[in-house]
Amino acid sequence: MTTPLLEAENLTVQYETANGMLTAVSDASFTINTSEYFGLVGESGCGKSTITKAALGGLDDNGRITAGKIRYKGEEIQDYTEKEFNEKLRWKEISWIPQGSMNSLDPLQRISEQAAMIARVHTDLSKDEAVERLREMFDIVGLPKERVTDYPHQFSGGMQQRAVIALALFLRPSLLIADEPTTALDVIMQDQVFKYLNEIKQDGEIGMLLITHDISLVFESCDRMSVMHAGQISETGTVETIYEEPHHPYTILLKEAFPDLRYPDRELGIIEGNPPQNMGEVDYCTFVDRCPWAVPECQEQAPSLEPVGGDEDHPVSCFRREEVLEEYRAENETVAQTGGDQ
Repeated sequence: MTTPLLEAENLTVQYETANGMLTAVSDASFTINTSEYFGLVGESGCGKSTITKAALGGLDDNGRITAGKIRYKGEEIQDYTEKEFNEKLRWKEISWIPQGSMNSLDPLQRISEQAAMIARVHTDLSKDEAVERLREMFDIVGLPKERVTDYPHQFSGGMQQRAVIALALFLRPSLLIADEPTTALDVIMQDQVFKYLNEIKQDGEIGMLLITHDISLVFESCDRMSVMHAGQISETGTVETIYEEPHHPYTILLKEAFPDLRYPDRELGIIEGNPPQNMGEVDYCTFVDRCPWAVPECQEQAPSLEPVGGDEDHPVSCFRREEVLEEYRAENETVAQTGGDQ
């Protein structure tokens, strides 16, 4: 069996606050394979970006991994020091496109100078070698190679975003973590950015962890995905499986909240309520107060990720994972028939 590119195993991340330990991620597990595009989906505050920071050794000062493991190419990295992350992983193995990435460019430095600085800290490349590699990446993301010596303010917003992607790729990492990479872009520019990312996937052996609240973006761009709610992994599977056969209540309702071109007149769904703020040990399903199919057991313990119908590649953390989808479909069919009779 091939060693996964990145693994999270029963990962729990907590932040120390004035009110106690806030649990941002609880017992989360997933794997990303070599050259795979993997989506991590959920609403704001569900723990997606915390997982990213944990994988990069970039948790805030009050945050720490309190349980579980993170492995990169089979090696545990959750206890790496800052020096080890810099020497072994950052930029040359795992690279990051952060939220608000256009603001991450230094306005006082040319793009080529920023690339040279990254190379100096993380590799033994000379300045000329680093700039030449950046030129190659500019060409890949659709920017004129001669513009590597421009300042950020000389680029449009979309061009700045592509420059950030070029910087993330120029040391040829094996894993690209993209945290809401198109948040500040219009729809046309979002499409262009993902066109380039998909071309990069076809041309080289690079995997991507796409962090987003937009489940439709993951359906379009990724191979597999996990859905998160309030720190817990709700469901994992191929994008086709989760699109056609979602089995966690949150996944079902999240999918219904996004438009589908096949049904332009369909009324979008609404997930009532708000996710909880989890303090200390999370010993219940975090979706229980918002779930229309909840049972008492959901409040008594946290469900573990278990296969649906024996499919090891489609685990779901729901006590009713084998029946919720059928109930949902039956309810919708009843509503449709009632509406037709009227």
